[in-house]
Amino acid sequence: MDRKKLSRRDFLKATAALSAAGTLAACGAAPAAPAASTQAPAAAAATSAPALAATSAPAAVTSAPAAEVATTAAAAEVATTAAAAEVATSAAPAAAGQTTVRLLTTHGVTMSPFIRKSLDKFLAQHPEVKVDWEDLTEGYYDRLNVQLASGTLPDVVNLRSFDMYDWHSRGNLYDITPFLTADPDVKPADLVDAILKSCQFEGKYYGLPYDASVIIAFYNKDLFDKGGVPYPKDTWTWDDMHAAAKTLTKPDQGIFGFANVPPYNNWLVEPWVLSNGGKLINDEHTEWTMVGPEAEGALQYIVDLSKKDKVAPAPQPGSTNAVNLFVLGKGAMYVSGQWEIPGNRDAVKGFKWDVVAFPTGPKGHKPITHGGTYVMYAKTKVPEAAWKIQKWICAQPDWQANVYGASGYSIPALKKVSSDAWLKPIAAGKPPANAKVVLDELDKAVPGSLWPNFQKISSIMTEELDKIFVEDVPVKQALETLKKRADQTIKEASQK
Repeated sequence: MDRKKLSRRDFLKATAALSAAGTLAACGAAPAAPAASTQAPAAAAATSAPALAATSAPAAVTSAPAAEVATTAAAAEVATTAAAAEVATSAAPAAAGQTTVRLLTTHGVTMSPFIRKSLDKFLAQHPEVKVDWEDLTEGYYDRLNVQLASGTLPDVVNLRSFDMYDWHSRGNLYDITPFLTADPDVKPADLVDAILKSCQFEGKYYGLPYDASVIIAFYNKDLFDKGGVPYPKDTWTWDDMHAAAKTLTKPDQGIFGFANVPPYNNWLVEPWVLSNGGKLINDEHTEWTMVGPEAEGALQYIVDLSKKDKVAPAPQPGSTNAVNLFVLGKGAMYVSGQWEIPGNRDAVKGFKWDVVAFPTGPKGHKPITHGGTYVMYAKTKVPEAAWKIQKWICAQPDWQANVYGASGYSIPALKKVSSDAWLKPIAAGKPPANAKVVLDELDKAVPGSLWPNFQKISSIMTEELDKIFVEDVPVKQALETLKKRADQTIKEASQK
């Protein structure tokens, strides 16, 4: 997933500085930029937040755990603290009887007040553990690779569900099955099943999910009202979406049915392909299968919205400065993840908006989910203590409700807190009114596919599919070239 983009971890920070004009800061930076957001949930890498360190000392920031979002003032305070500690970690030695666990996250400055507060609670309950916490954002995965190569990776690490296949196949993950089996406080059934499956290999568990994301559609209720188009229902279809887009497009007013071309050149295209009967990769992870009539039909539907029907503006591949038509009230719909809801609450002014389920395709309703995981490094020397912090993050209410739920951008993986945490803003009168559809879709979703060498294939996908718009390459040709390059990458990965 990865040209240089901001993560969901930083988009609350990004919205604080959002300009009134609603221009994009960067792809995936914030809900202020839905038109170009292609960043993965449980983000790959944010940009620009310095390293942080946490000890058992009380947190300097006093943001209430139940706060909807970290305040700008709190974020600024953490940023100042972080800047002073940019190259520092918790260097103080562990006290007698304490075991030191190194924890690495990639949540960014805005999330730090929530993390610090929850870590303080953990340390109060587990005085036998000392947590050296560091948060890296810029170039996160590049740094992980360096740490892996040097054998210095921390004990507990933040990964995306996308990465689990590669990390497991290379022997980098610790088998936590014995801990999970023996711990009465943690039951697999209590966690979001679809993301938990990305942590399972050959019947064993190599990580735990901490959040989950699904793809939905956003729409401008005012434009639907003015166009005389009924609001979409969660049972709507591709045909319904297409018909609404045609009716709502008003060239003379600069209004498009779609604020942007739906994501086509990264993992976000998968529900489209599945809904048309295709697959991205086979079940054995040995062959790229996003090719043939089903995949071509799905991608052609997306491409035609812009190139043929003119109901969406032409995409600007590689651009990080496109105008956000949805925020400006000039785009009636767009498709993205639920992580953009909090930013839209801040950015959208002057019109009413809501969300609806991803539309049902010719071959059915096929939502997918990806999310974030925490894993234990295979070479950790303190697995018992590391399990305690991994469990605290992923399977205990405090971190789940207050770090992920209270911030508003993420669906906690722990089911018993996810509903209350996710719906709390709606109960307080904040949009979107139909936010519950996110939880409903998550119940129906299947795990998004995992690919060998995910990072490289993602780059190839972008390179080849962007050519459809940049060079007028036919959809069939672009997909066939993508398959050749992806299959070669898969083969190379299997030989390592």
